[in-house]
Order: sequence, then C-alpha cells, then structure tokens
Amino acid sequence: MNEWFLRILVAEDYKELADAYKMALEARGHIVTTTRDGIECIQTYKEFVKYGINGNKADKLYFDTVILDHFMPGMDGIDVAKEIQAINPKQRIIFITGGGKAVIRKFREIKENVEFMNKPFTLQALITQIESWPLHMWRIRARQGFKEWDEYEGTSVPVGPSRTG
Repeated sequence: MNEWFLRILVAEDYKELADAYKMALEARGHIVTTTRDGIECIQTYKEFVKYGINGNKADKLYFDTVILDHFMPGMDGIDVAKEIQAINPKQRIIFITGGGKAVIRKFREIKENVEFMNKPFTLQALITQIESWPLHMWRIRARQGFKEWDEYEGTSVPVGPSRTG
C-alpha cells in the first residue's frame, strides 16, 4: 500500500459511479468505502468513528474525505453533511451535484470544509480535487504559524551545525 493515502467515504446511489470512483481512487493507493445512500453513509461513518477498521482503535478514527451525492434516496446530502459535522465539525466533505447554482445556494447551512463539484466531471478532476487537500491544509497551517501546528516556534531558515560555523 501507498505510504501516503487517504481514507475516503463515498455516498453515491448509482452503483456504476460509486464503483468508478472506488476503482480510480484505489488505483492511486487510497482506501475507499462506498455506501449506496445517505442513511447507510451515516451508519458507516458512526461505526468507523466508534470502532475504526475491523474494530482496531489504533487506526485513524476518521475519514480524510467524505464524498456525498446531493440527491440520494432516504436522506439527501445536506442532511448527511449536517449529521457528520455534528460528530466532526472539521470533516472535509465534497458534494457532487448536477443541480447547479440553485442547489449550491441550499448549502449555506453547512459549515466549513465543504467543497462542490458539478456533474459532469472527469475521474481525473475528482482525483485532483481529493489529492490537493493535504497541500491545501499544509499551506493553511503554514500561514497560521507552525507553533499552532506542532507547538514549536519555527522559521523557514534551516538551523543546525551548518548555520553555527
């Protein structure tokens, strides 16, 4: 397995699309869990947070990214996102919708860490959107200052024996 991977939860009611996302992302070394609707997505999310993978609490107890189709049977993407954010307000969520601007206006109720992709898009666009997150988060942390990140004051200037001579 890839040393650098993301845990991704996908909620998509079209099996063919869910399978395509899963295959493309797993080919990149990521771990992908798919669900077929909003209710199953919430159940899977809660179980993962509670038990980890195969009951192993030593594993990461969160998904790096949750991909939500907006229109799903049982529970739409907005309601799923609200429940997920009640558990983990910092959870990154990518909404996939074909509804355009009219649907995007409904998303104002959702907190931060939410992104949107309008259908149609390529699998490469999805991969780029997902994999750009770690770099994006690093840039945010760098702007905030490394003290908040790792409890050390830091500079961009290397220190060590080569700087003392």
